[in-house]
Amino acid sequence: MSASAHLAVARIAARQAVVSRTEVLGRLVFYGVLLLVFSQLWRVVPFGSSDPRAPVWYIAVTEWVLLSIPMVHLDLERDFASGEVAYFLPQPVSYVSLKVAEGMGQFVVRLAIIGAFGLPATYLFAGGLPADPRGLPFAIPLALLAGALGVVAQTTIGVLSIWLTDVAPVYWIWQKCCFFFGGLVLPLDVYPGWVRAFARFTPFSALLYGPGRTALGFSPDALVESAVLLAVWTGIALACLKVVVTRGLRILDVNGG
Repeated sequence: MSASAHLAVARIAARQAVVSRTEVLGRLVFYGVLLLVFSQLWRVVPFGSSDPRAPVWYIAVTEWVLLSIPMVHLDLERDFASGEVAYFLPQPVSYVSLKVAEGMGQFVVRLAIIGAFGLPATYLFAGGLPADPRGLPFAIPLALLAGALGVVAQTTIGVLSIWLTDVAPVYWIWQKCCFFFGGLVLPLDVYPGWVRAFARFTPFSALLYGPGRTALGFSPDALVESAVLLAVWTGIALACLKVVVTRGLRILDVNGG
C-alpha cells in the first residue's frame, strides 16, 4: 500500500506541475536568459577548452538539473509553521516520505519540460552540438539521480523548520554551496587543485558537476563514477533525513504536536 500511495502522490504532483504554467514559464524564461548570457560571455572570455560549444552545453545541463528541483522545503516550512502537519502525522503513510514522492513527481515533469525547451535552445545558442556529444544522452539518467538527491536534501532542510522559524538561511547556504562546490557555472576542472579536491568530497559535486561533465566529452568511467557517487550521496541524504525526522517527531510529541 505504501508504494502505491507514493506513486499516486507522485502522479498527482506531476499533473499539478504540468498545469502550473506560470511557474514553469518563469523557469523557462530564466533558463533561456541564462543560456543567452553565458553563450555570449564565453565568446569573449577564454574558457580554456578546445571546444567553444562545450561550456554552453555544460551550464545548460547543470542549470537544467537545478531549475527542475522543486522547493519542497517551502511546503514543509509552511505546514510546520501553521500546524497543519498535525493532521498528516497520524496517517499510515509517512508525511515526509509523501513529500519526497510529491517532489519527485514535480521534478520529473519540470525536467522533461525544461529539457524539451533547453535542447534546441542550447543548440541554437552554442552553435551546434559539443565536439563529443556521445555523453549527452547519459545526462538524463544522471539528472534523475541528481534530482532524487536534491529533493531529499531540500526535504531535510524543510524538516529543520521544527527547530527553526525560518529555514531560508539554510537553503541559501545549500544554494551557494551548489553554485561553488557543485560547479554550477564552471566545471571543477578549472578550479584550483585544493578546491577541486575538497569539492569532490561534497554532495554538490555529484549533484551538478557529475551530470554537467557529460557535455564535455564521453567517458564510461566518469559516467559510472557519477552514478555511483549520486547513489551513495542520496543514500546518505536519506539516512540524514530519517535522523532529522525521528528527532523532530520526538519534539512534536513532547510539545503536544
